[in-house]
Amino acid sequence: MKVVIISAFDTYADRVNLLKEYYQSKNLEVVVIGSDFSHRKKTRINDEVSDVVISVRAYEKNLSIARLRSHYDFSKKIKNCLEDIKPYLIHALIPPNTLVKALSEYKQKYMKTTLIFDLIDLWPETMPIEQFKGLPPFILWKNYRDKYLDMADIIFTECDLYQEVLQTEDNSKFSTLHWARKEKVLEGNYKLEEDKLSFCYLGSINNIIDIDLIIKFLRACKMHKPVSIHIIGNGEGKESFIDQLKRNNIVVYDHGEVYSQKEKQNIFDQCNYGLNIMKKSVVVGLTMKSLDYMCGQLPLINTIQGDTKELCSKYNLGFTIDESNYDDISLKVSSETIEENFRRRECIKDIYNTIFTKDSFFSKLETRLSKYV
Repeated sequence: MKVVIISAFDTYADRVNLLKEYYQSKNLEVVVIGSDFSHRKKTRINDEVSDVVISVRAYEKNLSIARLRSHYDFSKKIKNCLEDIKPYLIHALIPPNTLVKALSEYKQKYMKTTLIFDLIDLWPETMPIEQFKGLPPFILWKNYRDKYLDMADIIFTECDLYQEVLQTEDNSKFSTLHWARKEKVLEGNYKLEEDKLSFCYLGSINNIIDIDLIIKFLRACKMHKPVSIHIIGNGEGKESFIDQLKRNNIVVYDHGEVYSQKEKQNIFDQCNYGLNIMKKSVVVGLTMKSLDYMCGQLPLINTIQGDTKELCSKYNLGFTIDESNYDDISLKVSSETIEENFRRRECIKDIYNTIFTKDSFFSKLETRLSKYV
């Protein structure tokens, strides 16, 4: 029997690989369908993860008609692929929202096919466009997902918060399948200093990152101790971000893009906290960045609501900040001893190993899919 895993975006590769490994462990033939365009880099790519690669329209801006056309193009071509493959089970990572409608139409035609939607992101809810979300184009975009979700046999969400947003907590089709990573926690070799504070920013620096709040928080910390920041990643806002940091006399170490877990761990070991800070209007409960930090045993300065906020408060993983409390949190962080920071790292290690590993991911899939695979 054939299982098809569908993912339009290269940023979901880690999850796709774990899903493929799980389904193959059930002696199922797995076909991964992807696209030839990188949503993150905005360039054509050689997709080595997928078995079938769909050529789609290129686009330059995240919020554009060209992007929507690209997603529609992908979703339309998917149906032709499925007609050739005739899968027993489809596991589709969503967005794009148009994929929900396209696959629901396929399911209506082939009712015996098991259909799984895996909600990795909520568009337009997770976009920093609060003033536009109620306008007709965005309502239509949202409805491509919401009107057809119920055609699926199972619906996974990558965090609990998404079920609250969709108001589906009591719908038995929904369950949470958190992000997970194959990487195991490496042994730390910490290089913290009592009289200095060092932070890490990991990931793309783009329009959903709350750079203003980061600057305010670091400037508040600087009132107590000298502050430095290690940046891992790039993005269209990076140059402006670094310029603002330097104008506030914050020492910047720019590492560029780093993919080696060992190299990232070496950087994390020099930092007191990782900055997990997005704009308030972005609706998300857990980020891949959070897992990177947790795998590196790095405590969090966090703005993410839902799942991550709860983990921070319940398990001593760090602090959730906002415009009203960042000054108070800066004092707490500055007053923290190295020993206290080390204890946080041990808590993070335990949580990561309990919730976010491959074994935990497989266990959740096993529980939910036992009647299907």
